[in-house]
Formats: sequence, structure tokens, C-alpha cells
Amino acid sequence: MTAASDASIVYVGCTAPARHVLEGLLEAGIPITSVVTIDPEMAGANHVSGYASLRPTAVANDIQVYEPNTYSMDDEAALDHFRTVDPDLIIVNGWQRLLPESILETATYGALGNHGSAFGLPSGRGRSPLNWSLIEDRDRFLLSVIRLDPGADSGDVVTTQKFDITDYDTIETLYYKVAMCLEAMLLAVIDPILAGEDPFKPQFGEPTYYPKRNPEDGEIHWGDGTRAVYNLVRAVAEPYPGAFTTIGDERIMIWEAIPFSADLAITEPAGTIVDVFWTDDFVVATADGTLLVTDWAAEDWSPTPGDRFESPGDPDRVDHPDHHANLTTSTTSTQESTNDA
Repeated sequence: MTAASDASIVYVGCTAPARHVLEGLLEAGIPITSVVTIDPEMAGANHVSGYASLRPTAVANDIQVYEPNTYSMDDEAALDHFRTVDPDLIIVNGWQRLLPESILETATYGALGNHGSAFGLPSGRGRSPLNWSLIEDRDRFLLSVIRLDPGADSGDVVTTQKFDITDYDTIETLYYKVAMCLEAMLLAVIDPILAGEDPFKPQFGEPTYYPKRNPEDGEIHWGDGTRAVYNLVRAVAEPYPGAFTTIGDERIMIWEAIPFSADLAITEPAGTIVDVFWTDDFVVATADGTLLVTDWAAEDWSPTPGDRFESPGDPDRVDHPDHHANLTTSTTSTQESTNDA
């Protein structure tokens, strides 16, 4: 018999990766006694990317489901629920709000969340570290399970796992990797924690923070060059709002694209559509080459050779390539930091 056998564990989440990890924990026999999730209306009102209710999984496993009145769970009703359940441990995954300290304190052994960056904590706290890692063209990610405290991603570290970020990854495949790692990491640490062991280590070093991204930050700036545009497209692809560009009043969503060639259309201005193929894929000139757009959407537009996308080229926007070295130095946007990667 393990320490987890008679434990009471509350699992908090509302995304597809969170559901995947929950299912893995249940299959491994982890005693989840209560699931906290939100309904589609609350998810829409709070712009939850990759939303998935955990209710069907909980119901299928005869687990109590609680849907709070607010996403922030800062009311007495939410606190009463956690006090009633009296959990030994809380696991938070895919919940894009900080849990109130009063709720964290209801768990005998505390609450576990996860966060990471290409540098490892405490570097890269804050918002959207997976998206930022693609935008910054990083080649690795260090995911940590942490004990949640009232701060933003500032809790003690339980365990850390590195995985590669390849040229073929998108934000969705990075979430596959996070889910796969997180399930294994949680299975390795839950029992020692419930047995009263203390595997937690303080974060060491100067913390840095990623700023919050908004849907309008997905605007493509063709003068950035092929690699930068490609990284943006894959960083904000589904389930995020997507990269986009404009011609006149028409917004064109660019869902998938790949670097094409640095040797073609070298005299065309950046943002120019240089060719359209029989598949409706099209090639756009960038500052240093070309990009092949393979999945796009628009209400009333079709690509035509010679058309040129608008490109504001704002050198002061937060994700401009010239600013990549400084992206993690801001202490803004900590109030809505996620409790996960």
C-alpha cells in the first residue's frame, strides 16, 4: 500500500492537456477525490485557450465535480468547497489564474503546479512561456513541478524535466510534450510528498518574467524575416488565436507556414505574394527569403500574385527580434500568471 492509497487529492484544470494528464493519473490509480473545472461559458468569457471541461472524465470515474462561481475562485463558496473536501494535496494544471492563498492552505501537503522556460526557473516566470520559447527560437524547455504559493510561479521546485524544442514543433506539439512529461513527473512525486518527505528545493537566482501576449500580438511583420515569421505562426497556432496579416480591411489568418527558400523572389518587397499554386498554397516574400503558407483562412479574399500584405514593422513592439534578449526582464503581468507551462 502506498501513501497515496487513502489520500484525498483535488485536481484543478480546464484544458485538453490537463484532461489528458488527469486521465493518466486515474489510470495509474491516483486517488483523485474531487475535480474542479469550468463550463464553456466561463471559459469563453475568460478567453481560455485549449479549453476542455474535465466534467466528463470525472463523471465517468465517479468523481465529485465542482464548478466555481468565478474563474479566480476568490469567493467564499470556492473556499468552502475546498474546506469541505479537506484535501491532502491539490494538483493544479491548465488553470490560468493564481489560486487564492486561503485555498492553497486547505491542503495538508500543499498544492502542486507546473511552470518552466528554456532557461529553467526562476527565469521565465509569467505568461505563455511555451509560446515565447517558440518566438525566441529556443531549442529546449525545462519543465518544473512546483509547490504553489501566493506568488507567480515562485514556489519551491519538486522536480524538473528537460525536453527538446525542434524546428518541427508547434505550440500544440509542445503541449503534447508537457503532458507526457508532467504525468510521469507527478506519478514520481505524489507518493513521497504524501508520505511526508520534503523533496522541495527553493528556486535559486534572479527571477525574470515573460509579459502577457494578446491576440493582436499575432500580427505578422513581414520585414522580420522568414524564421521570425515562421516562429510566430507556430507559436500562436491553434488552440491560440493565430497569426494574421491584412490587405485593406481584410484579415487573413495564417495557421500553418514553412520556410521556403532564400534564393527565390529576392527582389520582391517583403509581404508580396510571389506565387499561388493549384492547391491554394502561396509563397510570400520576407525580408530575407520566402515563406510557403499552407493553411490560411479569410472571409472574402483569395491570394493573387503581386498582392502585398500590410506590414507595420513596429520596432518597439514587445516581441520584435531586436528585443528578444530582453523579453524575460519585465516584472509585468504577474497577476494572471498561469499555474502551469
